[in-house]
Amino acid sequence: MLRTSQGHFSTSGTDPSFEQNRRAGFQTRPAGNAVNLEEEMLKVSANQMDYAAATTLYSKSLHLLKMAIGKA
Repeated sequence: MLRTSQGHFSTSGTDPSFEQNRRAGFQTRPAGNAVNLEEEMLKVSANQMDYAAATTLYSKSLHLLKMAIGKA
């Protein structure tokens, strides 16, 4: 591979930001699936809690604004 223009990326060296995360316990199943179900379920539950907290704060702040203008 040759660098044909100054605007192209260099092929020498490696960029540390593109390194793969090699965690202990990472395992690819025979079918090719490398998803850790327990870890993904924890992410889903954390996302649900964050969403519930954000919507609660939003609805409370909306209620306060309505009360401030006299519509609640």
